[in-house]
This record gives sequence, C-alpha cells and structure tokens, in this order.
Amino acid sequence: MSIHFQTCGIRLPEASRGDRKTKVGSTQHFTGGGVFGDDQGFRLGLESHLEKNAALLLSARSSTLGLREQVSFDWYDEHGEYHTHYIDHVATQIDGDVVGYAVRPMERENLEYLAKLARIKEQAIQQCFLDDFVLFTEQDVCRVELFNAELFHAVRRPDCFADPVMQDVAASSVGVTTIDDLVNESGLDGMGFRAAVRFIKSGHLQMVRYERIERSSEVFRARSI
Repeated sequence: MSIHFQTCGIRLPEASRGDRKTKVGSTQHFTGGGVFGDDQGFRLGLESHLEKNAALLLSARSSTLGLREQVSFDWYDEHGEYHTHYIDHVATQIDGDVVGYAVRPMERENLEYLAKLARIKEQAIQQCFLDDFVLFTEQDVCRVELFNAELFHAVRRPDCFADPVMQDVAASSVGVTTIDDLVNESGLDGMGFRAAVRFIKSGHLQMVRYERIERSSEVFRARSI
C-alpha cells in the first residue's frame, strides 16, 4: 500500500515497529497486517482477528498517541528463571502513560495464564516499562466503536480538495447540525462525508450522541477549524 504525494512521489509505509515479526500465514488462525498512522503510516503485524479489532479501536481513540505491536519484555517466574514475553499491543497515550494490552479470546484464558499476566504486569510497572497492562478480550469490542474506528481508518487519508471545502462549511456552522446538512452545503456528496468524518476524528466536530457515524448523525463544531 502506498500514498501519492504531488511533491514527493510514492512513499511506502514505514516498517513495523515490533520487536519480532508476526506470522504471515497460519492454518489455525487469522494473520495479516495493516497500515496505521498519519501520512504514509507504518505497518502493524497482526496474528488474530481480535488483534486487528484491538488495533483499530486503539488507533481511533483520541487518547492514543502511538501504537506498537509485539513489544518484548523480559520477566522472571517464581523460580527466578527469566522469560521473554511479547506484548501484543503497546499504546502510548497523549498524557504520557504507556499501556500494554494482552489480546486473547476469553475461551483461551485460564488461571495459569492470568497468573502469568499478573506477574508480568507487576514487574513491568515496577521497572517503569509500562504504566498499566490490561487484558483485552472480545468483551472489550463495542460494535458501535468498532464501526466508527473502521470508518476512521478507511477515510484517514487527507483530501486536498474536499477537506478545505468542508473546513469552510464546518467553520461557518452554528449550533447543532447534521452531517448530511454539512455535506449538502459542501456539494461534495461522498467526498464531503469522508471529510466530515476526518473532522470528527480530529475533534473539530463532535457527535451529539454516541452512535454509528452516518449522514443523519447530529454534530456540532467543538473547536476552531
């Protein structure tokens, strides 16, 4: 995947920032990769469908500044023997906190695994490697949030034509309006809708209700555009 810039041609995504390469194929589970981040982005390896959903959700949250996958951490067990654990996702937040996520389906959890995570969490926090380490399961996937996260990801590339037009339209809006009204005023149809979604992601437009982002959704200007 690549992005075309008029001033600098083709720029490929940056390499994965993980400490180990993820599998590129498996007969037992989902594997794949995605491109996340601004501009040309960076590659993120994925070894389960749940990891993909977690990456989409984390990258879409306004509190997330950066994301890495498969981050290595050396820990020791109750016998003093050292092991290397690869943390599925590590998110750096805008408040400076670094949070690790162990992504695992609930059906694969057991007391031994949870005890291992608790030991890793304690040591990672003590060593200031992480500020928190949490378990991410399918119960942490909100269907509304995931829908919007997938939409944010799909329209993340700026549009040098539509974005300035929607910027002027949104900047002149007063009070609560609908995305459809903004799109109609822009005259850009689908291009205008995608631009409006980007302004929601950037926080310049804010949803009135927590719901799937659609043209009928009500929004208001949250800060100067």
